[in-house]
Amino acid sequence: MISVVIPSFNAGGFIKRTIDSVLEQIYCDYELIVVDDGSTDNTAEVVKSYGAKVRYIYQQNAGDGPARNAGIKAAKGEWIAFLDHDDEWLPEKLQLQMELLGRHPDLRWCGSNRYQSDGARRTVVADVEAVRTALTEGDYFEDYFKAAAKGACPVITSTMVVHREAFELAGVFDSCWPRAADLDMWWRIAYHFPKMGCLPQPLVVVHSGLQDRRSTALRLESKRGEEARRLIARHLELAKEHGRLEEFKPLAGRELRITLITTVYHGFKADARATVRQFRDFFPWYWRAATYLLTIFPEVTSAAAKTVAYLRYKLGLEREISRRWVRSEQAPGEGKT
Repeated sequence: MISVVIPSFNAGGFIKRTIDSVLEQIYCDYELIVVDDGSTDNTAEVVKSYGAKVRYIYQQNAGDGPARNAGIKAAKGEWIAFLDHDDEWLPEKLQLQMELLGRHPDLRWCGSNRYQSDGARRTVVADVEAVRTALTEGDYFEDYFKAAAKGACPVITSTMVVHREAFELAGVFDSCWPRAADLDMWWRIAYHFPKMGCLPQPLVVVHSGLQDRRSTALRLESKRGEEARRLIARHLELAKEHGRLEEFKPLAGRELRITLITTVYHGFKADARATVRQFRDFFPWYWRAATYLLTIFPEVTSAAAKTVAYLRYKLGLEREISRRWVRSEQAPGEGKT
């Protein structure tokens, strides 16, 4: 049996779509658990309207990580699948994943590609053929770290099915990471189980336009990169302890480059320079020099970068759906992105 865990917070306006996508699964051997993380809207009323089809658990507001942990603790299934309260599954999602896991009994976790939607359009996050090419036997990555370092691993929490054994060895979600608890979780699992199943076709729809104030505030704060720096520093230590440092380093480098570009884009001078200073060995001299030059006048650099991004969006050149433009079409500099 699979235990499906949905953490929810003030999701009354859209969680029905999420729950329905689980109840419409072709695969039938599952239980559905919704953990209400201290909602103040009608989330409880909507969830309880499903009766015995859904197990409802309430907890004081603590965040997604503790809510998922409450679901794991209550789960009766051998496998645990996660779905965020504003996302949805395609009907064949669980069926295809369990068929893959059945073909490879040694696998202990499995993800999939996904769609990103802003309500008006839907795009596939990762090229299907590129992901398929990176898979062994078309079913799994030999090493999660190597696949993720190459950008060939499009999995996120809502795509995951994880065996209970993985949590017994790696632990559960760590609440010390406000935004990165899921990434920290997958990295810890990868130390014990490098091989990860993955379906190259998109089986999940991630909705970009549905963000509560708590999530939005955490997302904006994360742009400074402080949490990312702490996370990578911690996992460089853990990777060494598990004898996986060389495999983890390329992924750490990729994440650090993304972090640096984000801080420069948003004009966070001190954070950008802190990133290249703390992880000097991951950045060639020209990256360090460029960071220094671009942050002499960080507001000018940020304004120019946002203008270019806005023009690309208006001209229809942005293939990727970004939360920056979902809520309103505001000019660069007008409010927060």
